[in-house]
Amino acid sequence: MQYGFAITAEDVGEGKPQEVMAVGKNPYLSQLQLRVTGQLSIYAAPMSVVSHLQWSIESIITLASPWSWQPQPLIPKSQSCSLPFRTTIDNLPRLVSALYEFPNLYAEVVRDPINGGLGERWLITPNLGLRRLDINEFGDAVVDENQLRSAIAAGEQLLEKLSWLIGEPWERELEPLRISPVVENARLLAAGG
Repeated sequence: MQYGFAITAEDVGEGKPQEVMAVGKNPYLSQLQLRVTGQLSIYAAPMSVVSHLQWSIESIITLASPWSWQPQPLIPKSQSCSLPFRTTIDNLPRLVSALYEFPNLYAEVVRDPINGGLGERWLITPNLGLRRLDINEFGDAVVDENQLRSAIAAGEQLLEKLSWLIGEPWERELEPLRISPVVENARLLAAGG
């Protein structure tokens, strides 16, 4: 028999109410699963995998709006889409792993910060692979003291290490793909289309 019930993080001493769901075979031995929100941005996905990509994503998270694919002007035969989502915090690594398995995918998954804490951003590109960053409420990368000490210890490679810590190589690859659909839409509007 499967039990399920909802409580809030306030009930478990976290302060500000946050929806949590307890699941498991025994309600007294259940694991708390924190509900989170975020943004899934697929900047470029080959048209040939779009339907399978949708199926894979929908099997893991709940999307807050319908799919709205647009052509990605910078990569022929590819599509882009950005959607808000909600899920449990345990599903996010599953989502990122599933996305990473798709070839030639450029994507970003952002989990909103919870109760004034840190959020997360995962960046995916075919050339660089996967990068996870802690982020603050403004979306800025947060680097901890141990990471900074390691970068300083690198000596002459300090700038390269700092760039890697904040995900700069991934940002350079993704930024043109982020803005190209916007530029294309503006061009079409200016042309009267």
